[in-house]
Amino acid sequence: MLFLTERAFRQGKETEEAFTFEFSRVAKALGELSMSEALERAKDVARPFYERALASTRSKLESGAVNSDMLRRARVTLGITDDEAKEMHVESFAQEVRSQLGLPDEEDEEDEIDINQDKRVETVAEIEAKMQKMKEEAASKPVEDTSAIKFKDGAFDQLSKLQEVLGLNDEDADYEVAAATERYWRNTALQTLDDAIAGTKDPAKAWGIIQSRQKELFLKDSSMKSMMTSIIMQSLGKPLEKVNTFARVNNAAATYDGLIDAIAAKETCKDVLKEAGWSEFEDFEKACFDPFDKASACGFLTNMDRHNMYQIFFQRSVKVDEEGGKSISDEAKARMKELRGMLGISEEEGENQIRNFFGPELQSVLVAAVEEVTRGNTTDVLLQNMKEKIGSVISNFQLEDEMVRSYAGPLYNRAVEQIASTAPGGIPSKDQVETLASLRELLSIAMEDVYEVHGNTFGAQYKKGIKEALGTTGVIREEFRAPLEDLKSRLGVSDQAAKDTYLEALSERMKPMIEYISNEMERLVLTNDQLAQKRGDDYGEDYFKSGQKASGKLGLGTDGNIMSDIMNLIDFYVENDIVEKSVVGTKKVEKKVPADEEGGEEKTITVEEPVYESAYPITAMGLQCIDEKVAELCYRQFVVSSFTDQSPNAARYEASKATFGGILGLTAEKMEEIGSNIGGMVYDNYITQSMSTKGALDQQDMMFLANIQGKLGISAEKGEQMMLDTQKKIISEEASALLDAGSPTPEQIKAFREKCNSMGLDLETDVGLSKSRLVSMFSMEITPGIDSGDITIESAEQLQEIQESLGLSEEEGEEVIATLIQERANGVLADVVGCMLRGMDAVAVESMEVLVQYAAFVDGDLGFEVEESNANKAYNMFENKDWSGVDEEEVERQKALLKKALGVSA
Repeated sequence: MLFLTERAFRQGKETEEAFTFEFSRVAKALGELSMSEALERAKDVARPFYERALASTRSKLESGAVNSDMLRRARVTLGITDDEAKEMHVESFAQEVRSQLGLPDEEDEEDEIDINQDKRVETVAEIEAKMQKMKEEAASKPVEDTSAIKFKDGAFDQLSKLQEVLGLNDEDADYEVAAATERYWRNTALQTLDDAIAGTKDPAKAWGIIQSRQKELFLKDSSMKSMMTSIIMQSLGKPLEKVNTFARVNNAAATYDGLIDAIAAKETCKDVLKEAGWSEFEDFEKACFDPFDKASACGFLTNMDRHNMYQIFFQRSVKVDEEGGKSISDEAKARMKELRGMLGISEEEGENQIRNFFGPELQSVLVAAVEEVTRGNTTDVLLQNMKEKIGSVISNFQLEDEMVRSYAGPLYNRAVEQIASTAPGGIPSKDQVETLASLRELLSIAMEDVYEVHGNTFGAQYKKGIKEALGTTGVIREEFRAPLEDLKSRLGVSDQAAKDTYLEALSERMKPMIEYISNEMERLVLTNDQLAQKRGDDYGEDYFKSGQKASGKLGLGTDGNIMSDIMNLIDFYVENDIVEKSVVGTKKVEKKVPADEEGGEEKTITVEEPVYESAYPITAMGLQCIDEKVAELCYRQFVVSSFTDQSPNAARYEASKATFGGILGLTAEKMEEIGSNIGGMVYDNYITQSMSTKGALDQQDMMFLANIQGKLGISAEKGEQMMLDTQKKIISEEASALLDAGSPTPEQIKAFREKCNSMGLDLETDVGLSKSRLVSMFSMEITPGIDSGDITIESAEQLQEIQESLGLSEEEGEEVIATLIQERANGVLADVVGCMLRGMDAVAVESMEVLVQYAAFVDGDLGFEVEESNANKAYNMFENKDWSGVDEEEVERQKALLKKALGVSA
């Protein structure tokens, strides 16, 4: 009743509110049922109907009489939701899978109910006993033979059709197939692996059986891989579990034999999986023997159990001969490595095991050999005998080179220290050097590996030798360099350590030289008050307290001469080969080649030469004995002196500028900046003086500036920029003087303008004149010419040249001219009208002639507003003037311009 009612209301397309109201009334009438209870009962009626539809689908599948649309209509009719249908479809598919396997629809796999299951186990012992019993029962239970269970012929097509009709995806279908067949595949795989481990089947055949069973049961590789891992862990976990019982009671023989079998079983399983070609098992130990994974083959073992088993195996692997000598074979060593992988023991732990066990014996033989060699009188026979003893221990115990080095290294270091303590002056004798060489040969130690201990032990002696070689001059003479090289070799100091020690010794010698120069530089440029503030000492009377600036060339005090001290520092640096030069590239240069024969022509060829870069490994700022500001002052002082000095040392000073800057620790950019600042002052003064007398720089001036540029180390680009900046400054000052002093003449403006043009200076951007000033200059230069008639409408090219020279656009020039003409024309018109009122007709005509000149610039359109009577009167006067000697066409042109300007009608 409830089912039919629910269907009637739903198919009647009632609203949800109406359905709830009506259906709840029916539910209440049928036994006071709640809405949810009533709907559940309706579903209970619908499900059996749909289950029968699904059963009918399975039975009629081969006939093709059923399809997914029929099932969809049945669901709609019965009110089966999509989620409910999915669950029922999966169940129906699972039933078909079991049917195709020849299995009953349902299996009662429930364990029998233990009537004592609620009885509590009161002690841990009882729990462990019960767990052990369960394991023994499982182990003793024979594997069920399920090899006969397989899919019927045509099962794959049948299941594929059913999957399509039921609308199941591959994942759901594969899961149901695996759920039904996994147990039977596992039985086959487990039994086959046991046979392979027992040696009754080879790995290739075993894998063939497992793979064949997979195909029979329609299992995918994705399912197989996880199941295969589980089976292998189970197969390999059994022997390890058995071995652990022996290891816990210290049954060493059974433990060793059991682990040998376990290793063999593992190798067999690896060989089986190699046949599969699955990349997941390339690192077999990582995949199956993770000690931190409880499900892995060794995951059930505790850390103590794993190490105990390995310890027993290790000790049993060591063989003792009749004389008590111990050894480990290559085979045993390989087995131990395999076992470490199976028990999750790291290589480091394995090495520590070997070190702890064999370390004392290795130490003993090495100590005996080292003591024998260090006694002296080392012969080749002695070395050979000692090598054989050491080699025997290494070979017998299969010791790694790293372990041997870890024991040999400290013994050699101790020998070095012992020799250093007994050597005269701390420098080993020839015999002691040979002894150390014999020790290195005996212990197979490379010289590169002991440089550090030699440097730490003998470094002070090498440094002392360098200081002695420096002597009073501070420069190592050539005859001392070979003995220093020999000392380095005897002490066993590396090239790098020798270099570092060499620089350290020279730094100590160089530091007071730099401090003296720094102090003198501060004394030269600072007042006594400033020195007292900087150094915290009282320097007595302040000789500069008057406030005067430091005197000297270019504004820098040079009364004190520290050039000789600076040159001593440079000589010290250069002659001791501290500067490091390296090739950073090549450059092409032209060279003159003499003629091949007498009377022939000299040839010019292009060759590539290396480009060197100098590095300064120790610097004044690096030694922290001078700050950057004082370093820059010192370099500035040196550059100024090299530039101004006229003595024979001038060339030497000039050639040493870059070296001194490098010694101070200044960058190339900073040195150029300082040189440019000095050059800027020199350029400024020289160019100003030359231009004030000559007006422009000539060839001689340019040569002088180029010479300065070279002396101060200024680049060509920087020199050109400095010259341009100075010229701009001078011209700007000249412009200010010209324009601010009063009204310059057109000739003065023209001369200034042409001077700027000849120097390539833009009046606005370079000289700094504003646009209004340029317009004013244009107006002042052309006004007299327009007033005098020298500039007419025919002078367009002249006006354009002036306008472009001043940097004005064509529109700006035309606007200036138009404004100028308009202003001038208005004044002339006023004169004309005034003269006519006073009866000064002749003067009025002269003014009208000027007016015509202005009108010509604007084609007569001067924008006048003149009274008609005045306009006619003026025009008649102009028309009746004396035109003798004037071309008739010109007469008509002038009349027409005046008529248009005055607005006289035709």
